[in-house]
Formats: sequence, C-alpha cells, structure tokens
Amino acid sequence: MLIAYNQSIPEGARYSWSKQYLIAPFPRYWQVVYSTLSTLDKSLRILEIGAGQGDVTAISCHLGFKSVVAYERESNDAKIAQEKIISLFKKDNVILNTAYPHGYEDTDVMIMVNCVYADECLNKEEYLQRLLYFYKSAGLPKTVLLEVIDSSYSVPDNDFPTWIRLSKQDIRDLFPNANISVFNTYSYPVNKRTKNLYIIRHSE
Repeated sequence: MLIAYNQSIPEGARYSWSKQYLIAPFPRYWQVVYSTLSTLDKSLRILEIGAGQGDVTAISCHLGFKSVVAYERESNDAKIAQEKIISLFKKDNVILNTAYPHGYEDTDVMIMVNCVYADECLNKEEYLQRLLYFYKSAGLPKTVLLEVIDSSYSVPDNDFPTWIRLSKQDIRDLFPNANISVFNTYSYPVNKRTKNLYIIRHSE
C-alpha cells in the first residue's frame, strides 16, 4: 500500500531516506516499530516526533490506534504526509506541521526514529537534556521508541557531530529505571552511519 502510494510522489520531493519506501523490505527501524506497535493495546495514545513523509505514522494508522499525533516541522514533508494519511486511512488532523513540543501532551507511546533534533545544543549533556525534555513534554509515556546515532560511529560527519552519538550507557543513564531493548538498524560502512533503535519500557 505504501509502495504504491509513494510511487506517485513527484521525484523532486523524494530524498535518499524516503526512497527506501519505494521497494521492499522497508528499513530496519520501520520493521522494529511495526513489530513493537503490533503487540500494544490499540487504545494507547501515540505521539511521533519527526514524521517525515508519514511512512512510520502509517504504521499506527494501519494497526488501528485510535489516537495518533505526529509532528513534522518541514512544510513540504508535512504536506506529503498529511495527504498520504488522509488518502490511505481517511484520517485528518494526524500530521501537525509544527515543531515539537507544542505544549504538554499526555501520551502512552513516543516514537522518534530516523531524525535528530539537536538544534542549538552544543554538547552531549544539552542533547540528552533535549531528549529528556521531549519525553517529559509527552507526559512521561510508558513506552519510547528512540533511534539514535551510535557512539561506535567514529567517522567525521558535519551533519552528526560526535556529541550527539550516543552509547547504550547514555540511554541507560537517561532512563535509569526502564527496561531497555536495543536493535541495530544501520551499520557503517555497509550503511552511511551506525544507528541503534531503543525500545524503552517503564512499568506501571
């Protein structure tokens, strides 16, 4: 369904990451998000940060979650995502074209994959505090799906400075009382970078 729809998106609106959704299998992070969400109660409230063109947002809509909100600050991507979700699932008001957070929200599941929001952060501590701020603004959700650049990626990279590359210990320190699982989603040099996706679960 996504492949067929994405093939209709103009070539000029595609990026290297969005082209991954033109063929199967989809990226590893997408598969992990799908398998994780498929086991959850569909009455849980979903919050996604950095929706891109809506391909991860589509998972929550397809699985039948009743409450789905996804933030995308880039206007062109948000417009594509909005049209995609409306066309495929007849759901409006899912994609919000604004920066996150947009006030406090009480949610159950927070998803932040394939994006890094480190604006104005100058070191690792500031970046970690930004992630913690996102988490608190989402109402301390019981489940967090967070993909990060891994600290094992040591290649100079202007887009991803070393201080936003996080280790497993960084994530454990950020969520000290959580049950954490980790999935490798990209590995350098097979991929451009090394990324890990963490499933962070808090008990009731």
